[in-house]
Amino acid sequence: MKQENKNIDKRFKLFSIKNKMVSVFIFFAVSLLAVICIISVYLASFFLMRNTEYFIKELAEGSSKVLNERADSIFKKLDTFSNMPIIQDDSVPYSEKINLFKNEIQMLKQSGWISFGISGLDGSLYNTDGKTEKINNTEWFKSVIKGKYIITEPEMSLTKRKYVSIVAIPLRDLQGKIVGTITASILGDSLSNLISDIIVGETGHAYLISPSGIILGSRRPEILYKNFFTEILNSEKTDFSIFLKDTLESKKSAVQVSKINGVKHISALSTMRYSGWKLLITAPASEFISENVSNLLNIFLVVVLCGIVIAVLIGFFTANNIVKPINKVIEVLKNISQGEGDLTVRLPLIGNNEITELSEYFNRTIEKIGNSMQSVGVNSRSMAEIGSDLALNMNRTADSVHEITENINGVKQQALTQAASVTETAATIEQIIKNIKQLNASIENQAESVSRSSASIEQMTANIASITQTLEKTDELIKTLAELTEDGKEIVSKSNRVTQKIAEESGGLLEASSVIQHIASQTNLLAMNAAIEAAHAGEAGKGFAVVADEIRKLAEESSAQGKTITATLKALSGEIDSLSVSSKTAEEKFSLIFSFSEQVKSMSEFLTQSMREQENAGVEILNAIKNINSVTFEVSNGSAEMLRGGEQVAEEMTKLDGLTRKITLSMNEMACSAVQISNAMKEVNEITQKNKISIENLAFEVNKFKV
Repeated sequence: MKQENKNIDKRFKLFSIKNKMVSVFIFFAVSLLAVICIISVYLASFFLMRNTEYFIKELAEGSSKVLNERADSIFKKLDTFSNMPIIQDDSVPYSEKINLFKNEIQMLKQSGWISFGISGLDGSLYNTDGKTEKINNTEWFKSVIKGKYIITEPEMSLTKRKYVSIVAIPLRDLQGKIVGTITASILGDSLSNLISDIIVGETGHAYLISPSGIILGSRRPEILYKNFFTEILNSEKTDFSIFLKDTLESKKSAVQVSKINGVKHISALSTMRYSGWKLLITAPASEFISENVSNLLNIFLVVVLCGIVIAVLIGFFTANNIVKPINKVIEVLKNISQGEGDLTVRLPLIGNNEITELSEYFNRTIEKIGNSMQSVGVNSRSMAEIGSDLALNMNRTADSVHEITENINGVKQQALTQAASVTETAATIEQIIKNIKQLNASIENQAESVSRSSASIEQMTANIASITQTLEKTDELIKTLAELTEDGKEIVSKSNRVTQKIAEESGGLLEASSVIQHIASQTNLLAMNAAIEAAHAGEAGKGFAVVADEIRKLAEESSAQGKTITATLKALSGEIDSLSVSSKTAEEKFSLIFSFSEQVKSMSEFLTQSMREQENAGVEILNAIKNINSVTFEVSNGSAEMLRGGEQVAEEMTKLDGLTRKITLSMNEMACSAVQISNAMKEVNEITQKNKISIENLAFEVNKFKV
């Protein structure tokens, strides 16, 4: 007990209420001062930044005005030249007018001027260096003759090998009409001289930038005529690059705070009047606000330290006044706690504050505790008896719970077996449904195939009927052909016989022709003899000689005609013999044709009969196919009905499987709950035993108090 009191004293001394109150005072003081310091520094930085932005913007605009005035001085010099009467005189050629500028250019070369030039509206530019060039196609020339004042971006001169900028104004005659241009060529580097005296902070820079981002002027000659975005910003897409690009495309002045190469800069742009170029002024923001912020931080640091000292003093004084009465209460409580448990001790009521109320309510509490301890002493004995009975009953209950747990585990195993069986049955039914679906698809394919086969057989039957009709017509034609062939055979036979007779008769004609020729020969001999006799007769035989001569001529003509008839009859006899042979051959062919036609007729009759039989068989097949189609349709309907029934069975099995799973889960939960109940009963049994021991200890401890 004394060791515990020492530990308590040590713990309270390590971090007492006084120390807590002092720490709280210090914490709140430091927090308040820190918040005030942060807000003040932020506001100071914000307003310093705004003032710096305004300063940079005003500096950019003021510097831009200075640059415009310097550009104005160049234009005024050219205006002075253009107002000279000899320059405005149209009668003086430009080649003479340019000579007036040669002395002037010699004096200005030290300032970066290269040459003067003058041109007419035709674009022929005469320079003080004696060269003439055509400028009518340049954009700046077209703008100048419209009345504008122009300063061009520096470009590399091929002759001078330097960057050169053109300054040009319109040339007017005495009536004020634009008749040409006056130009001045100046070194591009002289643009850097225009901004050389612009200083921003310690490391700030001023740039003269074209709308396309080309650096035209800078105190760093190595970056002149290079792209600002690639040379300075390294082609990175940052807030500043976007701001710069947008501002270069507009004609307004702008200011922005953004990071350039990782360092926060304040940047301002202002537009020049004649050229549209931008004057960019940029400098690190830290150069303008870091020193002021640092001084402000030093001041706030001193204020914070002073505030901490004041807070410590106030906290210590306040905490001491509050803790002093509490220490007195602690002494009294220590006496009560380290005594013999005398609950009749009371705290003195001192003063009229919260400590007084604490003492009063503490006394009432001790009084209630005393009354409670009396009641506890009485009830602890009853609790000891009840605890013994409870421990005995809990032992019996634990045995019963263990038996229930064993029974639940047995039911759980049976439920798991049933769940596995249901799952397997569901899988089997799903396989059956799958097979039924495949069978149904096959039956549907079969029905479709049977339908197509039925249509094809109907078409084939119709074709067979058509072929049968065609064969019947062909059979009739073949019969007609056979009859005609038989008639032709008889006609050819008759023709053959006639031809043979003609051949036989032609032999008699040849004999007659030979007789005619013989008669002609004899007649000719007779005529010759008559002529000889007439010659012997002299004058008396002249008449007979004439007759003999005519007879001779007639005999010769008869002989010639007989020869012709013989030759014709011989030729005719040959043709008749050939005709006879052909007729005989034709008769033989007709006999063969007749024989073949008889065979074709027999085959046609057989084919017709076969087609009739095929037609009848096709009709029978068609009827069978229709019966198969009807049966297939019924089978398809039965398969669909089986499929629907199988799906319903599968659905019911799915529900049964789900119900079985739920039962299994419930049994698992019941088993787990039973195990938990069993464990809880064991713990309750142990707790009951501990409770019995605690009640006994409580009774022992209660007996220590004096009430």
